[in-house]
Amino acid sequence: MRIVSFFESLLEPTALVPAETSPPPGLPGFYWHYARQAKGLVVLLFVAGSIVAVLDATIPVFIGKVVSLVAANDPGSLLRLHGWQLLGMAAVLLIGRPCALLFQNLVTNQAIVPGLTNLIRWQSHWHVVRQSWTFFQNDFAGRIANRVMQTGPALRESVVAATNAVWYITVYGGSALALTASNDPRLAIPMSLWFCAYVLLLRYFVPRLRDRSREMSDVRSALTGRVVDSYTNIQTVKLFARPRDEDAVVRETVDEHTASFRKQQRVITLFGLCLASMNASMVVGTGAMAVWLWSKGAIGVGIVAMALPLTWQIANIAGWVAQNVTAIFENVGVVQEGMRSIAVPRQMPDQPDAGILRVDQGAVAFENVHFGYGTSRGVLHGINLAIAPGERIGLIGPSAPATMASRWRASSTTRTERTPRR
Repeated sequence: MRIVSFFESLLEPTALVPAETSPPPGLPGFYWHYARQAKGLVVLLFVAGSIVAVLDATIPVFIGKVVSLVAANDPGSLLRLHGWQLLGMAAVLLIGRPCALLFQNLVTNQAIVPGLTNLIRWQSHWHVVRQSWTFFQNDFAGRIANRVMQTGPALRESVVAATNAVWYITVYGGSALALTASNDPRLAIPMSLWFCAYVLLLRYFVPRLRDRSREMSDVRSALTGRVVDSYTNIQTVKLFARPRDEDAVVRETVDEHTASFRKQQRVITLFGLCLASMNASMVVGTGAMAVWLWSKGAIGVGIVAMALPLTWQIANIAGWVAQNVTAIFENVGVVQEGMRSIAVPRQMPDQPDAGILRVDQGAVAFENVHFGYGTSRGVLHGINLAIAPGERIGLIGPSAPATMASRWRASSTTRTERTPRR
């Protein structure tokens, strides 16, 4: 538990003071704005992923080694001559790999998942709540809240998934290529061709997944906003007996979300089909090359036993990476949609040289105040009013804006009651 508590204490979400400026509007800058606050943990995640990938790459090597030892030794001499070697391989699998996975899980589950998620939520809320009143009037409160709440886990999950999946297959694939090529360069040809095709496949499908994810995130946010808006104004809906109108609005958005969802799933289905065909070709090609080289006496049976599970593991990892790539871009779409509320400059920021407000006496003075609800005609024009310490001021007059404006203009006709504070 001490180890768990140590990793949990590495990142406290509310301990870091948010920057005064809003997060950058660009996607890479927005990611870096938050990820740099946990860059040490991200580095640890890279290290943990590298260790796990290298250890996983040794499993097919161990399989091939065991097959070679069994084929080259009789039962009576195998343990006597190679017992320590077999024990070392068992120790790597029984102790080394579980410890590496524990380290990776501690960094991910104890430090990054709760810490970075709520750090993003806290700092996003900190920026949004300082926006002007107009900012909130021009959007659904439910949609703003949804963006603040969903951007944190989406950004965190895309960072973790990219590190674990993309970095894992890079390290594992590089190790696999090195291992197969070290025995015979020809054995690495099918795997090399597969990697080239895999890169081209990602280059074709990733932009399309990104666009579909962004479109779906926009529609999902609009759906959430309309549902929350209906619930928020349920009293008005009930008073005016307009549930069918609300149903029509929400139904239209649900239909848009369904259509967007289907478009995204089409791309994912096609991507999965292409990847499955490539994986099958790699496994069959590697197996055929291994058998051919063995028949020529170029490699031993242990190398054949190593190459086949190594290739099959890459195929399985590629499917896992494909799922993670899909999830990554779904989350990127959520982040991009959330940036529309979070990475927004404040409409009424303080001046750079603004000083700290200090109130030594309770007097309040309005000097030449103009206000007009954003209209050019305006409502208040050049208002001057002084309130002495201890006074309570009541402005009496009709509430109609035009009448109030006319009364403010003629300050001599405005009645002001001043009541000393007891």
